[in-house]
Amino acid sequence: MPEEVPLSEAGSVPRRPVVGLLTDFGRSEPFVGLMKARILEACPEASLVDLTHELPPYGVEAAAFWIDRSFAYFPPRTVHVCVVDPGVGTERRLLLIEACGQLFLAPDNGLLAGIASKEAAITRAVSGEALGAMGLGAPSATFHGRDLFAPIAGRLAAGTVRPEVLGEAIHDWRHLLPADPVFEDSTIRGRILFSDHFGNLFSNLEIKTPVNTEEWSVHAAGRAFPWVRTYGDAPAGTLVALENSFGVIELSC
Repeated sequence: MPEEVPLSEAGSVPRRPVVGLLTDFGRSEPFVGLMKARILEACPEASLVDLTHELPPYGVEAAAFWIDRSFAYFPPRTVHVCVVDPGVGTERRLLLIEACGQLFLAPDNGLLAGIASKEAAITRAVSGEALGAMGLGAPSATFHGRDLFAPIAGRLAAGTVRPEVLGEAIHDWRHLLPADPVFEDSTIRGRILFSDHFGNLFSNLEIKTPVNTEEWSVHAAGRAFPWVRTYGDAPAGTLVALENSFGVIELSC
């Protein structure tokens, strides 16, 4: 039997590099598998985590929502590859961000705006010279996930490429279009960002203080949604509003 490692020494055991993947590619084509192959080509020991590949097509805002609220659950030094890229093949830049002890790769289309805004974050535009030095060859015009993002991520995970050699720090990274809630007297107006697998509707209204259910009311599409703490606090088939596990108001049935 393998020798057990005492808890006091567990922190000294080398950990496999972790690469997280977030795309809108779906599962019916081999796009995700090809990205994984390119990562493992550069870093065979990597652990690959599929955050999701079922984002709405071209859903940059949904991708930004999920990476902003998910990265903190990953171990330090994780490399996140976020590819929702309607502008693939154009002059839009490739970004690498060092933030919160992790690395993030994505197109410069607002997907990583929240990460780039973190305190002490360093945002770099990956240069053509750096791509040439890695010997990646000419990428296709339509699949930079396979040809650029994945091999870069594999090299970062393996430690064969350092972030500082990939490009100069920049400050003009692209922001998402304004989508903040609007405050009007005693009303806060937000909007629905997307629905999940269960049909629950995620809003852009974040809960930052405890909710007084006697003072709050939630309305959407001409309907009132009673405030509850859990799905089971109302009879089946009831429309309800609650604070979900990602800290935003969710509309459910």
